Amino acid sequence: MTEFNNQNQVFSESDIDSDDITISELEEDDLKIEERDIHEPFDPTKIRVATRPMTIDLVLDRIEHDEINLAPDFQRYANIWDDQAQSLLIESILIRIPLPAFYMDATDEDHWLVIDGLQRLSTLKKFILDQKLKLTRLEFLTNLEDKNYDELPRNYQRRIKETVLNVYLIEKGTPPEVKFNIFRRINTGGEPLSPQELRHALNPGKATKFLDRLAKSQEFIEITNLGKKRKQRMDDHEFVLGFVAFSLTPYHKYPVKKGRDYFLNEAMIKINKMDNSMEQEVENKFQYAMKAASDIFGDSAFRKMSRKNRKYPINKALFEAWSVTLSQLNSQELEILKTKSKILKDKFIEQMEKDKDFLASISQAANKVEYRFMTIEQIVQEVLL
Repeated sequence: MTEFNNQNQVFSESDIDSDDITISELEEDDLKIEERDIHEPFDPTKIRVATRPMTIDLVLDRIEHDEINLAPDFQRYANIWDDQAQSLLIESILIRIPLPAFYMDATDEDHWLVIDGLQRLSTLKKFILDQKLKLTRLEFLTNLEDKNYDELPRNYQRRIKETVLNVYLIEKGTPPEVKFNIFRRINTGGEPLSPQELRHALNPGKATKFLDRLAKSQEFIEITNLGKKRKQRMDDHEFVLGFVAFSLTPYHKYPVKKGRDYFLNEAMIKINKMDNSMEQEVENKFQYAMKAASDIFGDSAFRKMSRKNRKYPINKALFEAWSVTLSQLNSQELEILKTKSKILKDKFIEQMEKDKDFLASISQAANKVEYRFMTIEQIVQEVLL
């Protein structure tokens, strides 16, 4: 059974590791502690998950009519499997090895979104509908080597299409925060989707396009200088979302009991409801803040600082607090801060050295949101006086 088990391991939705993430970048994840914290629990009676056994033929029919989305832009590696891995999936079906379950967001009955199972479904589409895969390096059915779907014997074609898949559907009526938690729990593959990738998946539309546009702005790219790995994980989108969230909801109204995930999920929903004028206003404030941070702090913007001139990685907590605070100042105030840049930096370093609560608020994050923002505002006001 070892060969069967080894083969079946291929079919979990795992991702490829990237080697461009550095130790300093890993140090940055100051808000992950808060993301893992258990806050006010959601009501389990609101969970609406249905199990629907479906033949591959039925699933492919939905795919063919664009009723299952196989091109979600939140997925990092939709075509990660090579031809052999895809061929082994087809072979597993032919020799009747059960496949892991599929999970989909079916809140829109006419348009399902794949949360877990994208690569397997993409393989089936490529092999059966697109006819772009020839079986290669099979372990058992070597007589099928180099054949496409149309070249398979009729009994094999029938076996594939009549294979029943276990599909779990998150149904309409499931609240967004409940849906997010469901997906986070099932999202345990080789390299699970990040919280921001899940938010991206669950909130298609204006919000995802808006965050992407701001994340691709030259001002943001230059001042954050995030690596490829972090962009693949949509870390850049989460930075932008943090700014937008605290711009739309003042920090003193931060939902401490519900936590950061809930706060950012709600912000995605709000962005989807924004009209064009509001969208433009938020975008202008964002660009304004990015330029201000660059003018005042240079390459130390949104980072911890020390008197030893150590270079720290960018910090989400500081990004949110500084960017939102700067966006609320007028041009004259920003000019003063630019002129007194060294004084501002010295006060910031001094605050980090003497105030353990402030340091905790930008290092451990949980339940320290209000203190973080208030301290940054206080530092700014002291320099402006």
